[in-house]
Amino acid sequence: MSPANLAALGPTRASITADQGGVGKSWFYTEVNGAGAGLAGVIGGLIAGAIINAAPSHRANRQATEIAEVITPERLNESLDAKFKALTAAPQEGKVTFSDVVVTQKVLAPGELDDTLEIATSYTLSEDSSVLRVISTATYKSAAIPYKTPYTFKKQTPASETTGPLYRNVFTYYSTPLPVPVLTPELKERLAASVRDSMRNESGALPAEGTGEYKSMLHDVELAQDDKLSSGESSVFLTREWLKNHGAPLKQEIERAHAFIAKYALLDVNRTAIPSLEGTDELLETTTDDRTVRRIGAGVGAGSYVSSAANAATPATYGNAVAVGKATEDYVNGLKHPAKKAK
Repeated sequence: MSPANLAALGPTRASITADQGGVGKSWFYTEVNGAGAGLAGVIGGLIAGAIINAAPSHRANRQATEIAEVITPERLNESLDAKFKALTAAPQEGKVTFSDVVVTQKVLAPGELDDTLEIATSYTLSEDSSVLRVISTATYKSAAIPYKTPYTFKKQTPASETTGPLYRNVFTYYSTPLPVPVLTPELKERLAASVRDSMRNESGALPAEGTGEYKSMLHDVELAQDDKLSSGESSVFLTREWLKNHGAPLKQEIERAHAFIAKYALLDVNRTAIPSLEGTDELLETTTDDRTVRRIGAGVGAGSYVSSAANAATPATYGNAVAVGKATEDYVNGLKHPAKKAK
């Protein structure tokens, strides 16, 4: 943002884009190629893929559904809205302030908002459920202030730098990791029982013998009793750890994430420095529990903000698929189709 743009914006409305996914549970979808040439090979690959992915998919969806019973989209919206409203202030010359904060339900009113700082946020548990990742993207567009690139180019200006929002940045929060459980004989038995439990349908019945789901369950039970703890197996236990005491551990991290996002979004939208792809990371804050906040200095993420815990020894992984809880799906479908919700 240039000083002239800061002065032009002044008191600005902030809009929290209403959540539609809740806290998603990431998992790894395995692609399976056809077993041979022709249609038979393709069908064989599809069947194998369905069998291999049945248990991980079912497990992830079950965990997401358990989370959605405790952490609703409404709660996420209210929490982030409150953190931004706490930062509303009187106008200050040459500065952007939050004059008003609203929650915008894009299911009902899609499209970009003019002269508004929009905050869109996603929430994802890692494959092993040890870490909650919260990512917010802040964007500001104004028809009255067209974007002009702050960069100079030796040749023609890239198309990506000819249009775009006046402001955009990303704020990422990684929770304090939960400790991965130690594999013991007792844990193996609990894990095997949890695998079976995760495959039960809404009536509580296990898959019928001979079905793909049944074969997948037997395969996962066998893996549960070996001497390795996979990310999917770890998630069975750690998701339940997040949900202890009505989800208190998960709620606490969400509150911390929202406070970080609101604080640094306001600071950053008032920043005039131009991100450089060849810069270095800048340490902005170290909290009493050694959590750090850094501004990324290099690469495509230059200028973005990351809040990380001190005890994150190895980075968590987030797979290539995310499951959404049933209560969250029902909530969003109810917004899209009020008549169905009424029934």
